[in-house]
Amino acid sequence: MEDMIPCSLKDQEVFQRVWQRVMAGRSEDSSPIRPGPIGGGDVSCECLKALMDQGEEGLSPSCRPGGDDSQPDAPPVEQQPPAEDLPAPEPPSLTAQPPEGLPPQEGRGWDGDMPALWEEPQGGDDRAARLRRHVMDALEGWQFYRYLARRARGTDARTLNSLAGELHKHARKLSAAYFLLTGLRYWPTELLGAPAIPSYWGALRSRHQAEQRQETAFRLAADDWEDPDLLELYGELADACQQRCRRLRALLEQGM
Repeated sequence: MEDMIPCSLKDQEVFQRVWQRVMAGRSEDSSPIRPGPIGGGDVSCECLKALMDQGEEGLSPSCRPGGDDSQPDAPPVEQQPPAEDLPAPEPPSLTAQPPEGLPPQEGRGWDGDMPALWEEPQGGDDRAARLRRHVMDALEGWQFYRYLARRARGTDARTLNSLAGELHKHARKLSAAYFLLTGLRYWPTELLGAPAIPSYWGALRSRHQAEQRQETAFRLAADDWEDPDLLELYGELADACQQRCRRLRALLEQGM
């Protein structure tokens, strides 16, 4: 320590007792007071007075044990300037690149490339006229089942809506067959009107009869075709009519 003015031995003994009382439980080695010869000492009077008045917290670093050991100051930490915010990298493009030699894909652009609609009058092949009649019958059945389902509840309504969905799919299949035959599109939904349904049970009966007639028409129409695709389609539609007849009969059996 620099310029230490030693205190008397008596004072050191007094302050030694003070240290033991204030800092009870600590080793004597931590005390800033060291026993020494009379007239000598290693603690200044200022340090002892500070210890007496304020306790250990009042001691300056120079009064603490080892306080005279000069420690070199740590070099200041150089503050790095904040890094400039760099723009986030662009995400990879999710658009698939067209193979080399092909034009870029334009998406669903075929809506404006639909085939021409069929227009009256249309002469020619009787089979084409029959296909148009089958498309219209399927659309009328779809409309009929949709309206009839509004008169029903629960499982009956779900069954009728399911039958309507079937006939809508069949109408599309027949319309596609018509396009393959003629190159024209036939989808006369604008001609559909609200069906007359005076009686729910009577409507089920009339629709059962219509499905039976349609089954017979499909099986007869198949005899006029040699195209295997149309033969398969007519057979599929005839079997579907038979299945719908069974489901309609089941509705009648449950309600009667």
